[in-house]
Amino acid sequence: MGRKKNNYFLFVQNNIAFLLFALLIGFLSIVFTQQRKNSVSAAAQQELASHVVRFHVLAESDSKEDQELKLLVKTAVLEYMEQPLARASSAEEALALLEQYTDNITQVAYDVLKEHHSNLSVKAGTERVYFPEKTYGDLTFPAGYYTAYRILLGSGSGQNWWCVLYPPLCFIDVTHCIVPEDSKETIKSFLTEEEYALITSDNVCINQDSLTQTDTPESTENPNTVEIRFRLLDWLTSNSQQASPE
Repeated sequence: MGRKKNNYFLFVQNNIAFLLFALLIGFLSIVFTQQRKNSVSAAAQQELASHVVRFHVLAESDSKEDQELKLLVKTAVLEYMEQPLARASSAEEALALLEQYTDNITQVAYDVLKEHHSNLSVKAGTERVYFPEKTYGDLTFPAGYYTAYRILLGSGSGQNWWCVLYPPLCFIDVTHCIVPEDSKETIKSFLTEEEYALITSDNVCINQDSLTQTDTPESTENPNTVEIRFRLLDWLTSNSQQASPE
């Protein structure tokens, strides 16, 4: 009886050691995968930041009127700059064109405000700005600092609107999440395959004209990991019951 009991405890100890080893391997695999993903994301962000120009329109406040003015100014400026920016073949050329047209862009914004009986001030220019992670159609740009052409309406204290002026992602079909293929090809040209795959995988379309920016939390649990864990526990439980002394 004592020998059988000793064999049982040895069996349990071996199974616990096996379970701990499996959990350690799983944990190290998750850590390595996450570190690799973070490294690729950081590299992709740096490359994107050096090759794109983002657009940022900041409203005076979060009031309904100021938010509507923001969208009206955004639309008018994009319509005005769509053809000039079509001539740009690099971020540097796009920035040069924006600087060249800044006075006109400011006037376009003023005209919209005047039409809607607003006397807000307008300030337009290029800045280096931190952006959170943002999805355009089926492309997701990692969080980080980017060069942006900004338009501040009044104090610019309200919810803002943003997109990418170069390559032209501001003109995508947001309803159907369609990004122009030539814009995708431009982005693909300065990213590695791994970096490009990272910013195009598992993306969800977000309407750019929504007045507020929201993030949808996603489960960080890997369903395959959960299934394996349950199978291990089931296997250990089954075998321990078979080996348990009577």
